[in-house]
Amino acid sequence: MGRITMEWDRLLLRERLGKNGKDIPERPGRSEFDSDIGRVTFSGAFRRLGRKTQVHPMAPNDHVHSRLTHSMEVAYVGRALGKELGRQIAGDLPRGYGPDDLGAIVHAACLAHDLGNPPFGHGGEEGMIHWFEINGPDIFQSLSGDHKRDLISVEGNAQGFRIISQTENHLFDGGLQLTYATLGAFHKYPWTSRKGEKKFGSFISEESLLEKVAEKVGLVSTGKSSWCRHPLAHLVEAADDICYSIIDLEDAVELKILPFEQVAEFFLGAFEGAQKRKIKKEFVPGNNHRVNLARLRSHIFDKAISRTIETYVDAYPVIMEGRYDGNILDLLDPTDPTFKMIYGAKMLGRKEVYTDIKKVEMEIGCYAIFDILLTDLCAAALNQAKVLSDSGGEAALSWKSRQVLQLLGDHAPTAQNAPRGGWSSYQCLRRVVDYVMGMTDNYATYISRQMRGTAFAGTQRP
Repeated sequence: MGRITMEWDRLLLRERLGKNGKDIPERPGRSEFDSDIGRVTFSGAFRRLGRKTQVHPMAPNDHVHSRLTHSMEVAYVGRALGKELGRQIAGDLPRGYGPDDLGAIVHAACLAHDLGNPPFGHGGEEGMIHWFEINGPDIFQSLSGDHKRDLISVEGNAQGFRIISQTENHLFDGGLQLTYATLGAFHKYPWTSRKGEKKFGSFISEESLLEKVAEKVGLVSTGKSSWCRHPLAHLVEAADDICYSIIDLEDAVELKILPFEQVAEFFLGAFEGAQKRKIKKEFVPGNNHRVNLARLRSHIFDKAISRTIETYVDAYPVIMEGRYDGNILDLLDPTDPTFKMIYGAKMLGRKEVYTDIKKVEMEIGCYAIFDILLTDLCAAALNQAKVLSDSGGEAALSWKSRQVLQLLGDHAPTAQNAPRGGWSSYQCLRRVVDYVMGMTDNYATYISRQMRGTAFAGTQRP
């Protein structure tokens, strides 16, 4: 038997999650994948990224990237990668599909790739994990081992899939109701928390949905609740890596963590001879780091996009067989200037940018914020789970739990908005995580102060 190869007519499936095979309306001049872009762009979850940390929490400088500006830039690079791949493999695409379709799918998936990240960036994720690890033994007594591990493993990728497939716009009915092609391309880690790896793409609550997506688009199974990546997911990851490795250093210059001269010389090292001299001639004199970084960035992106596609095409047969789930950029020769530029930028960021003292101070502070939020929210969720599962009507909400559930608003578990299977303790706690991970930096700070009793009624509500 030959190797299993994925097929583009399934990988590019236009059918939508939650629509159950209903007819797709005609939209002259706009494909279903373009519609996916609109659904993500106009969602509340996407809008909130404007007040969520990319690297530097609550940075006072408006030129520093938020999750929103980062996602938009990743989407631009992703669309360029998708369209160029489409041109390279045009002969393999089914009739009626072209480079623009691949570009739009990657664009939509890139826009959505950070929707699940909590407030305060990576520090926020670690703060939530820390709280669950410390308090989990007390609050998870009624949960199974798999569900305990699932909740402790706060994971932005899995939360993002939950948002787009479950909770945003159509609660427990397909979420944003995106096409299966975009849902497949979104998955950087197409397996669930049951696999036991630190990174995963789906909580147990969305396990059946991940399985459905994998079956619909024809991903190759690699084990129980685990599949190979959609071929376009590699481009989403590459676009993210290209952008953050470069832009994080630009932000460091903006915040005066690194001097412009150091960052410029580092990136110019990826070019040689006449091209390097040409780029340097484009620089304007004086203290114009924003202009000069913008002019340098265009050359960096052109080089990174070109080398990424060349590398992808070389690995194309292995990717289509589902035998490569690593980073496309890892396939570059370590001596390749693009490899040294991207991975060198990551190393420089870890060494000199992510250790910035102001960033460290804010990240330590977020531990206290999550302690306040999760302590009361999880207690109320468990109280409500008892009430909803009590057929005899003996369980009751405490006054405080009632107030907390009112604060949760649409996220509060009720008899009217139950998921399939009803409200278990696990599902109620999952909705608390939805609420907290969906917060912006300033809203999390505001609510924690109110709950601690250190704010007052006249405080402006974010």
